Amino acid sequence: MTTVAAQNLYESDPQYREKAAMWRILSLLPLYAPLAQDRIWRWFAANIPMDLGTGGSFNSDIDLIARLNYFPLARNVWFFRAWEVKVALLGKDGNAHSLKAGKLSRLMNQLSIYREFGAPDVSLLDVFVCEPGFLQAHRFPTPKVAETLAAKFPALRREGFGYYALAFQLTGGSAADPGLSSLIFGPGPAQTVWNPLAARGGQPTEGYAKLMARLGEFFEHSPDRPSKNFHQIVFCRVCRQLQLIRMRDEHLCPLCRDDLIRQF
Repeated sequence: MTTVAAQNLYESDPQYREKAAMWRILSLLPLYAPLAQDRIWRWFAANIPMDLGTGGSFNSDIDLIARLNYFPLARNVWFFRAWEVKVALLGKDGNAHSLKAGKLSRLMNQLSIYREFGAPDVSLLDVFVCEPGFLQAHRFPTPKVAETLAAKFPALRREGFGYYALAFQLTGGSAADPGLSSLIFGPGPAQTVWNPLAARGGQPTEGYAKLMARLGEFFEHSPDRPSKNFHQIVFCRVCRQLQLIRMRDEHLCPLCRDDLIRQF
């Protein structure tokens, strides 16, 4: 079994930080489970190319996807939720970095590509990697974050996109003990995700429907294993194959052994 060191993401190389932050979220149940918003999930998938067997002209990636169930309202009804993920830093002095406040137009274009591809339920997920000490000293959102969100929300709401925020800090040195601290956005300890805007729902169409069918077929035909739905679907860009791994304790492609975090 291969393990991934938790590392201090706040101080990591900027080009590596977003990849490592995405991987770390899907490695820790308290961070990714609340994205399901109390729904049962069949699987999560990360960093999946839109053109994977769809025969279309879309060449972007979908950062994060989940197949969710409407249980207990409708046990046999499943739907898909997709997120575009952005990573920002929050210093222990309260200052924010990498928020890209002036890039709203580009962000909306990125989200629109998901919709054009056929994804109805699309949201922005802002991940805030906090410098150790921030969560103990500050309220969220900080003034800078609140200013940026105030600019995003009207455009997101107008186009039917959702919004999620996740803020956490890691101070440990191993996957077994990452020293996780996260903001709580509800009455219980499991509400680590803030979701003030719900995305417009609907059924997948076009290339997105084909891609979801392929991911579902891959997952169901993958060998059974304990806690199969706690494994994640990823795509290796070296051997060009889908893989089902447990990101909590694996980061090498099972087939070619390339470092999947570096590919993100």
